[in-house]
Amino acid sequence: MFTPGRARKPASRVKERESYGGGEVAATPKSVVPLPYVAPSRALPSPWPSPAPNAARPSPAPTVPRASVVRNSDKAATADGNHPVFVCDLPQQLLSSHGDATFATQPEGAVLQGGMDQGSGLSWILQGNQLYVWNNLRSSQRCVLDMPPLGTISTEEKWFVSLVPHWTDENLEVQYKGCSAVSVVMCSSKSLALVYWSDAFSNGDKPAITSMDSEDTSMLDDGSRSSRRASGGWTEGSGTSEVTSIQASATGSQTTCVAIVSRADGELWRFDCCADGVSRERISRDATSSEVGYSIFLSETCSVRRIVWRSPPRGASREFLLLTSQSIECWEVELTLRGNVSKSWVYELSNDKDVMSDFSGQKQVWLLDLQVDEEGEQLVMLTASFSSGSTTYMQYLLHYFSCSSKREPKRKAPPQIILPKAQVEEESFFYSMRLRIGGQPAGSVVILAEDGTATVAHVGRSGAVHLYKFEIVGGDGKVLDASVVPADDGGAWIVLTEQAGVWAIPAKVVLAGRVEPSERNLANHEISYPSINDDRSQHVSGEALALQRSSSEAAVGDNPDHGMISRPSQDEEAEAIVGRLFQQFLSSGQANEAFEKLLRAGAFERDGDKNVFARSSRALVDTFAKHWASGGGSGLAMVATVSSQLAEKQRRHQQYLNFLAVSKCHVELQNNLRAALNEILEHGEKLASMVALRELNNSRAQLKPASPTMLSQFNGGDMSGAIWDLVQLVGDKARRNNVVLMDRDKMEVFYTRVSGLEDFFWCIQQHAAFLVQRDQAVRVQIERACELANACRTILQVAISYRDTQQAWYPSPEGITPWHCKQNVRSGLWKIATMLLELKVEGDMSEPTLTAEVMRQVEEIADFLLEGYAGAITAKVEREEEYRGLQMEYWTRRDLLLTALQQHAFQVATQNAGRGENAEQQRLSILQKLYAPLIALARRHAAFPSLLQMCTDLDDQKRLRTLMKESMGLKEGRFSRFVFDQCYQQGQYARLLRFGEEFGEEVSAYLEQHPLLLWLHELFLCRFTRASGTLHTLAFSQKSAPLNISHRRRLLQLAKLSALAGGAVGAEEEVSRLEADMDILAVQEVATKLGVLGEDVVQPVQLVEACLNSGSRELTLCAFRVFTSAGSKFCSGNYSLLEQAWLRAVDQDDWLGMKRTSEEEGWTEDHTMQVIQDSLLYQASRHCYGESHLSNFARDVSTESVEKVIAKHPSYSEAGQAMVTAFRLGFYFGSDLPDGSQDGDSEQMVEI
Repeated sequence: MFTPGRARKPASRVKERESYGGGEVAATPKSVVPLPYVAPSRALPSPWPSPAPNAARPSPAPTVPRASVVRNSDKAATADGNHPVFVCDLPQQLLSSHGDATFATQPEGAVLQGGMDQGSGLSWILQGNQLYVWNNLRSSQRCVLDMPPLGTISTEEKWFVSLVPHWTDENLEVQYKGCSAVSVVMCSSKSLALVYWSDAFSNGDKPAITSMDSEDTSMLDDGSRSSRRASGGWTEGSGTSEVTSIQASATGSQTTCVAIVSRADGELWRFDCCADGVSRERISRDATSSEVGYSIFLSETCSVRRIVWRSPPRGASREFLLLTSQSIECWEVELTLRGNVSKSWVYELSNDKDVMSDFSGQKQVWLLDLQVDEEGEQLVMLTASFSSGSTTYMQYLLHYFSCSSKREPKRKAPPQIILPKAQVEEESFFYSMRLRIGGQPAGSVVILAEDGTATVAHVGRSGAVHLYKFEIVGGDGKVLDASVVPADDGGAWIVLTEQAGVWAIPAKVVLAGRVEPSERNLANHEISYPSINDDRSQHVSGEALALQRSSSEAAVGDNPDHGMISRPSQDEEAEAIVGRLFQQFLSSGQANEAFEKLLRAGAFERDGDKNVFARSSRALVDTFAKHWASGGGSGLAMVATVSSQLAEKQRRHQQYLNFLAVSKCHVELQNNLRAALNEILEHGEKLASMVALRELNNSRAQLKPASPTMLSQFNGGDMSGAIWDLVQLVGDKARRNNVVLMDRDKMEVFYTRVSGLEDFFWCIQQHAAFLVQRDQAVRVQIERACELANACRTILQVAISYRDTQQAWYPSPEGITPWHCKQNVRSGLWKIATMLLELKVEGDMSEPTLTAEVMRQVEEIADFLLEGYAGAITAKVEREEEYRGLQMEYWTRRDLLLTALQQHAFQVATQNAGRGENAEQQRLSILQKLYAPLIALARRHAAFPSLLQMCTDLDDQKRLRTLMKESMGLKEGRFSRFVFDQCYQQGQYARLLRFGEEFGEEVSAYLEQHPLLLWLHELFLCRFTRASGTLHTLAFSQKSAPLNISHRRRLLQLAKLSALAGGAVGAEEEVSRLEADMDILAVQEVATKLGVLGEDVVQPVQLVEACLNSGSRELTLCAFRVFTSAGSKFCSGNYSLLEQAWLRAVDQDDWLGMKRTSEEEGWTEDHTMQVIQDSLLYQASRHCYGESHLSNFARDVSTESVEKVIAKHPSYSEAGQAMVTAFRLGFYFGSDLPDGSQDGDSEQMVEI
């Protein structure tokens, strides 16, 4: 790509804008004749190319590191991830045609084209009239499609090919089986002829559907054509412009798809492809013109460089982007037959000042390619520019844009210069360049060039761009296309070559081989690497080699972007010392001064999985065998290989533990590096679990006959069933995430990478729909689900048993989460449990005999799952991390599982109880046996609802009370408290109070929140004084259940009786307060009956105000009852309200009218006395002062002060004497005076 190569014309003589042939899957030039296929050597060839004698062009000198690719049968050369990894070979028919003697004599016009679909793992090569399509990761998906007769169209034309994978819901979760169907759309670059296969893998033997460019182009009327020509939209005639790009999309049906095709003159075409035929329609597109002054872009403003899908095929429409000579257009296409295609927005680069500032100083700019990330929110554009300076050179840049939904892109960051000074190229050369994004290392891109090279550009941590060049050496053909391995978090780059097959580029290769972009004067400097000889005598043998290889693989691991550069050299040296000392220990049985050496080497500075001891342990358990029985080997040979390898690893790991003990490293790890030691011992757990899984699989294979659908290359019965499929899934996941393992068998990868055993459970959670498919018979589904559950149970049971056996080796567990308690394991177990419960419902109707086995598996899985939750929560609490969300999830799933198990046991007991007099006894006996393990499980995990329900079903109150006495859960969440709460919520108040006989204090503590029942419990406990206080508080409580005033008065009466029964010190004062409160409530009761107040208790101040404002004589008098009952503090604190009460009492009678009437009618003494006694002022005075036995009001409020208040009344000047007389008579007549005193006073009143 970035090489001087052959001489180029200067920019001033670049050809005028001729039609260009760069396309979506740019093929090799037509003039190049593919070389005969030669099998790669067993040894790595020299990394620099040797010019082939029949080469059509001189070999350019590289400016960036090249990849030396080789297929090595020993796989040792690629085990460390320092070289590209062979993924798969080309289809055998294609290889045979390469080796055919007639192939080399084909005419120069023979074209070999190829490409890769992004995201599906599909590749294709077009040779002559045959199209080869295959899945790089699935050997079962491949086919050869024969081109149909196309009349006058020559097969020498360039064809643009788009593969359309069709995914079902299960396929979206499981990429292990690949897509369910693949449609193929081919379009001729010149004639616009289209060829369509609806399902290449299933219907490849059927004739393809063709569509020729004929009268269909007349859909637009002549007026539309003339207007388009006038605006420069496209040139007249469909044969004068070549196709530049094609993109096809699925529509939801596996037999239909929609294709969008662009041409160099700006034409857009829509093709609706289905099994019945292909229809085409030209899309109306208005060209936009650039602003005057921005002449750096090409003049053909309507031309289209590339089409890319922006959004995934979801819903009824899909968006795609057009890259033109100076803009980006967004279009939306309806994925229905003859659906609408409309433009959403246009982003003109010339209108963006930030982008134009990036092109400052450039004479000419070419927009080469555009790519979109999976979310459709990040755009990456490749451009080439020609400097306007004195020197002539090209500059290649990457531009980054952010693009939210329905909005134009925004410049995200300044452009990244990939190559600042490159050789000036012809337009046909850089128009054929293609951009690929999404691979590892994160942020890297691949740029494909017409000369068959692939360059990986990666921005380092320093911000500098580093380049890595992949080029087939020795003349083994060009790179046709590049893609990304489908993986969970970004896969490695893979490239398709003409003759050497498909190769993966590990991230470690890119990081190791990176160099700075070279200047022009460095173009002739060649960078190479020494070749690796296959002579095994030169390799280090023994355990040191295993440690070295597996450690290198671990360095790449699931995060290859940092695998090589993040490890300090000190760690590598310390790890090498560990390996050497371990070898010495194996040979001599001694570890003299090993601890001191490792301490000086810094082996104890890191904890966790980054510790050198933990990494060495991982290298031991993850070591790959030199020889692996695969391919032509039998299934029994593979099984034997697996078993022997695992046994050897167990032996080595135990020796490694002995080495740690003898060297005294174990003590240091146990005291200061607990996480690292736990990691080492967990490797032993996983090894033991893997051995047990292998034995389980062997035993299952002996019992179950071989499936007729098993892979033909294997002969053992082991190669079928749910466990086998799961093993393949886990191995495939590991290979996708670490392409260093791509050429390894999936079964080998699974049983070798022991440390990644958690992925076994992760794949269950992710791919359950594939492992247990709903279209299978219910019996088959149950058998497969139980098979998976049994495998998980075996793995965890053996791991826990290993931990119990080796407990002396383990460090203190505080804050450490065991691997079987982590999220992936819990998710897998929960998925199995829910799947079994769903199958149980279906099995009850169709397979009732299997229900018992299903629920037995659920019970065992539930035990491990709940233990996992308990361990994870405990570790979080010890680390002082937030755990409440996890705890809520734990409680929810615990109750769901135990409820299902309890209901099943109850159902079984009811069905098997029979009939007759002893039916109930039989049912309880059966239920007792079935509930026994469930009660034990519920007790361990404090499953209170299940415990209560099972004790209720058994009618076993003795067991219930025993469980209530046990200490389960926190103090605020004991089982006894849960039982009390259930009784209260269900209205079982009598049962709740009866628990007070045995759980007196606990019931008291619980009923603190429920005072309506608390006083009854306190009376039961003969705590009368406390009951009196509870009743007194309850009578005025607003939070208790709705109570009317009469109920509250009765509560006060009960409180009075309780206080008298208690006889405690101060009981008399308490009784007085209760009587006063009863009197105040009596006043409110009167106000409530008159409609002045409601049933809610009000404060005395509010009660007095309500009574005075009511205007009622009765309530006005009642206001004085409140004052006399509330006490002196209330009176002194509300003196103004008391003055208002006396004045309002005076207002209740017409004193002036009484005076006039008495004068006019001449009232007698008796009549006058009667009238005064009927006045409200007299009655209030009599109540407040006369009835002294009821109140101490007279001591708190003097009569003189009241008379002063009465004197403020407006009528006092005329009737004041009568008012004072009424007030004084009320005081005297109500007092306990000596005999005869009242008569004298009455005579005095009469005289007045």
